Amino acid sequence: MQKIAALIPAAGYSSRLGDFKPLLPVGRSTVIEEAVGRFRLAGIEDVRVVIGHRAAEISPVLDRLGVRRIFNPDYARGMLSSVLAGLKSLEPVIDAFFLLPADIALVKPATIKALAGVYRSSGATVVYPRFEGLRGHPPLISRDLPAKDLPRDYEGGLRTFLSRFEDRAFDVDVPDQAILMDCDTKVDYFKLCAYRLRDDIPTVRECLALLSGHGASNQTIGHCRMVAGLARLLAVHLGFAGFAVNIDLVTAAGLLHDMAKGQADHAQAGAEVLEKLGYGRVARIVALHTDIQSKSGPLDEADLVHLADKLVKGELLVSLEERFDGPLKKFAGRPDVLRAVGNRLEIAKKLRKRLEDLSGVAVREIIEKVKSGLQTASGGRRRIYLARHGAVVHRGDIKRYIGQTDLPLSTEGVRQAEMLAEKLKDTELAAIYCSDLRRSVDTAQTVSRLHGLRPIADPRLRELSLGEWEGFSFDEVRTLFPAEYEERGRDIVNYRPSGGESFLDCARRVMPALYGALGATGGDILIVGHAGVNRILLCHALGKPIDEIFDIDQDYGCLNLIQYSDFAFELEILNEIPGAQAK
Repeated sequence: MQKIAALIPAAGYSSRLGDFKPLLPVGRSTVIEEAVGRFRLAGIEDVRVVIGHRAAEISPVLDRLGVRRIFNPDYARGMLSSVLAGLKSLEPVIDAFFLLPADIALVKPATIKALAGVYRSSGATVVYPRFEGLRGHPPLISRDLPAKDLPRDYEGGLRTFLSRFEDRAFDVDVPDQAILMDCDTKVDYFKLCAYRLRDDIPTVRECLALLSGHGASNQTIGHCRMVAGLARLLAVHLGFAGFAVNIDLVTAAGLLHDMAKGQADHAQAGAEVLEKLGYGRVARIVALHTDIQSKSGPLDEADLVHLADKLVKGELLVSLEERFDGPLKKFAGRPDVLRAVGNRLEIAKKLRKRLEDLSGVAVREIIEKVKSGLQTASGGRRRIYLARHGAVVHRGDIKRYIGQTDLPLSTEGVRQAEMLAEKLKDTELAAIYCSDLRRSVDTAQTVSRLHGLRPIADPRLRELSLGEWEGFSFDEVRTLFPAEYEERGRDIVNYRPSGGESFLDCARRVMPALYGALGATGGDILIVGHAGVNRILLCHALGKPIDEIFDIDQDYGCLNLIQYSDFAFELEILNEIPGAQAK
């Protein structure tokens, strides 16, 4: 069998990010450990890492991993110098090599295996992974190409060199978004960490690639999108009521539940495909979407997907009675089939009742409230511009807990609001939302004057209430409320200051406000929020737990951009300061 190695250049300065990328933490490991580990899981044992900048720091990590390290003394000359250093280390016995920049660390082992399989069977000189029509990393490159003889200043680098061999290249479509995910900015890094958290749950884009790759019809994809959207909203309402449900898992399973539609026992057939791809939790839900056993206790993700599937007929939201009316009539003369249909209806009714009892909201109200929004938004792409109000007037220069104290904008805050308005003046907005606190309203009104819109003030978008702590400086709270201050530090999510809210309390009112705004409009929107409110929304967009909320910076007058499509969120811009260099 042909011998394949992996080269991982990790010698650069990481100048755009500002931190040394290979040693950044991702989950419970580091970027470089993830990159190496995924090759190992794919059966590639010969992994070599090219080092240079901060070599002394990364070397012990590589030694512990048991990989070969190649020092590039010319690392300051750029990526190509590291590639060439790695190529010179390859012995004649090596037939081909993967080339993976260290910061593209989360490529799935299944992708690596697929590329190796195609290389061995196709006779191609270069095999590229491709996602949504875009080539990514790592390419698998034959040793037959004379790349090692390139000069270090070769114009256009390795990519230009490889382009000379397009007639001998092969593209492999893979449902793997990570082949395009590098880590050049802080937003990139947040996305990488969030993606790692959901490693066994495909993203919406990956789900759609899987559906397309398995030949799902447009009708099936439309149905799956509607089921996923409704299941996600049911999960969100359970979350508002304090029940823990994995919304990403619900969404993915909803999108993929009919991926094998048309095959015998399509639920089990789809589950088997997903299990092989490493999506075990999604597979178990897909296997249960046609038939599920009635049980007591809290609802889980499988229950929500099963119920949502029974509330969608084709691409239309319907009641359970409407959904089952046809089958009940069709099999009226076949008692055995009719009994099975009736049993499914009864189970679905029980799930509906349990959901309503737990959430306190009637399913028909959820459906009617969001029906037009779901059917308009399905497959569409919208932008959520999320801004923080400008700076406020407060006592002295010491940082204080403001919370819901209703303070006006300072002179600097007015300037920041005007800069935000200038930034968004050519942006088409369907609506502008803000809290009912002056600093949020005044900022929103400054922006709205250029758009002919009246800001919609929603009290649910108010800043986190800090009760008795409001008005005190950080040091004063630490002195006056020492035990409470320490307790909040131990449990930032659930702790409530006397007379105030926890971050979880705040999330339970902020998230319905967000979904309400999306359901009430059909275009791009602006939300002028507060530091705590924005961080909650950004955690939701990034898939980050709320206990990591302070990892996210939100400066006065900043702007964030969240893309919203197929009931999922993707952060594009974080904490940009209009009129200044983005952070």
